[in-house]
Amino acid sequence: MGWLKNRFVYTFGGIALAILAWNVWVVLNDDGIIRGEVVSASGAPVEGATVKLTERTLLVARPRGETLTDADGRFTFTGHDLHHLFLEASKEGAGHAGPLEVRLYFKGENVNLHTPLRLDGTT
Repeated sequence: MGWLKNRFVYTFGGIALAILAWNVWVVLNDDGIIRGEVVSASGAPVEGATVKLTERTLLVARPRGETLTDADGRFTFTGHDLHHLFLEASKEGAGHAGPLEVRLYFKGENVNLHTPLRLDGTT
C-alpha cells in the first residue's frame, strides 16, 4: 500500500477528482435557464419590457428568443443551448438596454444575471 503515498497518485488522483467535480457541476447546471431583471433608469422594476436573446457568431446575429418581463420586472428564458449570447431589453416610453454580452463556460449553462438590464429612459 506504499504506492498510495506516491506523488503521481496524488497528482493524477487530484486531476481525476477535479474532472469528476466539473462534470457533476455541468450535469446539475445545464438546463438552459437564463433569469434576469429589467429596471428603469431610476431603478424601479419594469413590467412588460421586451427582452431579446441573440446568438452572435463571427458573421451573423441570430435571434434565439424573446419574452416579456413580469410585474416584478423579471424575465426567464428556458431551453437555450448557447455558450455566447447577448441580451437586450426595451419598452416604448421607457428606453432601451443592452446589448449585454454573456459568455458561459458550457452550452446550456444556467444563468442568473446579477446586474439588471437598466433602461436608459430614452424613447
